[in-house]
Amino acid sequence: MPRRRPPRDCPSADGPKIEVLRRGTVLWRIHADGRGPTEFRSTAAEQKRSDPVTHGNEGRFDCQRGEYAYLYLAETQAAAFAEAFLRDDVVQDPGARFLRRDKVTRAALSRIELTAAVTLVDLRGAAGLTRVGQDSWLTSSEEVDYPLTQLWAAAIRRWAPAADGLCWMAKRDNLHLAAMVFDDHDPGLRIRGEVVRRFAEPSDLRRRLGLGS
Repeated sequence: MPRRRPPRDCPSADGPKIEVLRRGTVLWRIHADGRGPTEFRSTAAEQKRSDPVTHGNEGRFDCQRGEYAYLYLAETQAAAFAEAFLRDDVVQDPGARFLRRDKVTRAALSRIELTAAVTLVDLRGAAGLTRVGQDSWLTSSEEVDYPLTQLWAAAIRRWAPAADGLCWMAKRDNLHLAAMVFDDHDPGLRIRGEVVRRFAEPSDLRRRLGLGS
């Protein structure tokens, strides 16, 4: 299990594996209700780690010191929900089946459409992970390892400077893609979005997100 700091150079002479999402691709995002559907964040992971009440929980591939802005997306509504809310404090008890209301009441679900192709480093499965010298630890480790996975994201950005972001299999919904795009190449001009649901009254979240009864 490569739970270690990234090397200076990409382990593969061919560089990271690349995936291109075509124009018209629809993705989903869960975000704070007061934030625009295509608004990027640049909050440093270090800030989130020190004060999650103010800044929210850190993400797997956040920048550590605010070096760039980022936006997390998912292939399905359910995958977006899982990536946002099914985190360590919810799933650490195998018998737990409830999500606290205060975790979702200030959130919104947005539909995001790509208005041009977006190029991503593909971290799905062995084919993508071995190209960067990694295995499933990188995309499925627990939050305690996020300071390390964030270093890997920074290294992969250096190894694939033309890429607009990263994609991987969502940890809690591992049949579907999760992604993060960077603001470096101005992808904000290549996406459009709209809020489709505000979770102020989340009593029927499972039905609304197609998660079953």
